[in-house]
Amino acid sequence: MSDRTTSRAAEVLDQSFAEGLAEISLEELRRRRDEALAEREFQSYLRRLVQTRIDILRDEQARRVEGGDPQPLVERLASALSEGGPKGTSRGEALVVSVSSEDMAEAQLQADAITRIGDADPRSMSDEDLVAAVAVLEEAERSVSADRVAIFHVHDRLQDELKRRYRADPSLIAREF
Repeated sequence: MSDRTTSRAAEVLDQSFAEGLAEISLEELRRRRDEALAEREFQSYLRRLVQTRIDILRDEQARRVEGGDPQPLVERLASALSEGGPKGTSRGEALVVSVSSEDMAEAQLQADAITRIGDADPRSMSDEDLVAAVAVLEEAERSVSADRVAIFHVHDRLQDELKRRYRADPSLIAREF
């Protein structure tokens, strides 16, 4: 993990990041909100990368059980990425896709490091290696999901403080944009 994303996650998840919010400046509150949002988007992207790899490996396991012909990896990837839409409820905010190219590259490196299989073709993996890789990825997905949920809570606290200030002084809203 790069120093940038590690330090950002550590900063956002540090207990002091979302304490004393009523006493900090509006600019600092917005900066923290933006940091939390960037980390939230990073964790969401990383989680989806891990989930896609799980889907691909499970697809290979199912193919072996069913005895079907192997599909090209590109078709498997397209199938894994197209399965279902977002799960869960809306958070009542506009969808913002703001993962930087640096964060995308970092997430890819982290996803590769999790299984250490990188671009290995699942068709060439043994059954045992597939089971082990799925188990590692499932544990990683749980860990990323836990961090992501914690970051959502931090982001929500920051947003709540912004909303409180905006209700108290609506003229602050214009300074947001």
